[in-house]
Amino acid sequence: MSRLAEPNSFKVEIISRPRSLFQLAEEKFSSAPPIRRLFSLCRRSESESVVIEDVPAQDCVASENHALLARFPDCKHVALKRISFWKKKVEKEDDLKNCKSADCQGYALLKQDIVPSQKYDRWHVFEAVIPKYQHHHNYCPVSSSFKFRAGAKEFEVKGCLYAQQNTLNKACAQVALRSLLATRLARPELSYEEIDAFARELNPSFLPKNGLKTNQISHVLTRFGVDHLAMDYTAAPGMKTDFPFQKIIYSGIESGSGALLAFSLSGPNAPQSGHIIPCFGHTFNEDAWAPQADSAYFRIGEVIKYIPSRAWLSSFIVHDDNFGANFCIPHSFLRPEQVRYAVELYPPKYAYSGAEAEIASADYFYSLLPNLLDGLHQKNPWIRRLLEYVCQQKLILRSVAVSKTEYLDFIKSEEDWDGNREMPETVSALKSQGPDELWMIEVSIPELFSTNKRKLGEILLDAKNPIASKANGQSFVLARFPERYVFFDKLDKSGKPNFLTAPSNFKSHLSLLCR
Repeated sequence: MSRLAEPNSFKVEIISRPRSLFQLAEEKFSSAPPIRRLFSLCRRSESESVVIEDVPAQDCVASENHALLARFPDCKHVALKRISFWKKKVEKEDDLKNCKSADCQGYALLKQDIVPSQKYDRWHVFEAVIPKYQHHHNYCPVSSSFKFRAGAKEFEVKGCLYAQQNTLNKACAQVALRSLLATRLARPELSYEEIDAFARELNPSFLPKNGLKTNQISHVLTRFGVDHLAMDYTAAPGMKTDFPFQKIIYSGIESGSGALLAFSLSGPNAPQSGHIIPCFGHTFNEDAWAPQADSAYFRIGEVIKYIPSRAWLSSFIVHDDNFGANFCIPHSFLRPEQVRYAVELYPPKYAYSGAEAEIASADYFYSLLPNLLDGLHQKNPWIRRLLEYVCQQKLILRSVAVSKTEYLDFIKSEEDWDGNREMPETVSALKSQGPDELWMIEVSIPELFSTNKRKLGEILLDAKNPIASKANGQSFVLARFPERYVFFDKLDKSGKPNFLTAPSNFKSHLSLLCR
């Protein structure tokens, strides 16, 4: 792989102020916005050095070169540069021997191609991994570890792969798919030719440079073994109300698998074609006013089952191949009429989306509510407070994909606000409950959730089998609240679920599961 290839040449640029990174990018790589963005992210991270290496084309880069030559015989692959950004001063190759992966702030492969017949001479970002800067409002669950070489040593950086279209053999759809698939499948070597081969199964004559249609995108995901929820709003505009794109995108991000968002362009010179981007993170506004005000001021008298946790969402963190990596889109910036298509990727072996799990868990919560009212609310203040907020229609739900092992580790290691830990025998007994793939729907109340990032319980659903249209107990695994676990027993004569309870040693609230 070119990211792991031994370099043909090695050069270091010390970039401490007053060195201009705009000048460095212009001198060596032209002034394409995504390349300038890489160097600006490097500056913000206070990098001290940039290592620039000439490397041979291997694997997915070599595959692209072969495809370009087949289509454009006069294509010349002029250069392939591997660049990496470092917190430390690196003045020579030997200095890298003392560097660790933690000293690296990302890498990129920059590629220059010339096609005289197309009047094309351009650098572009073949791929890059630049982690989103650390901030307590930033959450980027969609990530993987990518290995690369700098000099003679191998390093590792974690993030979501970024890629840029070149208008020759790949458009925004292919680079968005490669961004998420390479990250989701931990396959950095995944090539555009693999993506196009699957897309060609639906349309043998399609031109890759023109991008992919929505049915091709869904087909490619399926052929790579990635189950997903695809919402084509042009075919079903009514779904914009029931399943707004914010719900789809947020659910894909929180599951750790990612999402795709396609929208139309506007303006007097806007083309008919749209644009699609990968989404891998979000920002969280703990002081958001809207979630509290919505039911209190603007939905008076309506029946509101719950407030989704995305109500505190500020922005989606995305890559845009036209501009660069790690941008924030305000969640309401795109108008509903502009959004054409939204795709939520599922975690491996999951049969339905986190958005659907959230809706189903609300039905289960209200079904098991009598088990919390059974005297417990009179002695436990947190159950009493939870019920007070339920009466105010301010129950909060948040869906997170977890394995059974991850959940058991969470229960085993957590302690509540009063310092109570779960009994070991209880944790052992829970091992027999449910499959390995779970949706954990965290249950909280406004101030506890938004300001303190804590919860009063969770509902676990079986994520491996499609969810039933009503709460019949088939998907229900268990629920946990202060002092109490709840398990499904049977359906009564009217078809409503009945539940059994068991004691929990947790008396108050626990931390949210944040990745």
